[in-house]
Amino acid sequence: MRNRTLADLDRVVALGGGHGLGRVLSSLSSLGSRLTGIVTTTDNGGSTGRIRRSEGGIAWGDMRNCLNQLITEPSVASAMFEYRFGGNGELSGHNLGNLMLKALDHLS
Repeated sequence: MRNRTLADLDRVVALGGGHGLGRVLSSLSSLGSRLTGIVTTTDNGGSTGRIRRSEGGIAWGDMRNCLNQLITEPSVASAMFEYRFGGNGELSGHNLGNLMLKALDHLS
């Protein structure tokens, strides 16, 4: 029996959440459309937790992190997706990407 490599596989599925899945997806990103990530959306901390407490719905933070890990070339769009508001106002600590994904959810 010969050893198989990732290049031999038709498809690869990664399941998880948090920062771990994002790093796995980033490492496997060369697989392109043969890669599928199933992201658990149960996080309740930080910006995600605040959005879930006020609006309900899934936790967008892990999804945002995984999407951003798949971006191979840094860009203004990826920087915006990771932007976190500072200061002491209502937006303080919120991640812009989380708010954008929640807005897209409302539009669907």
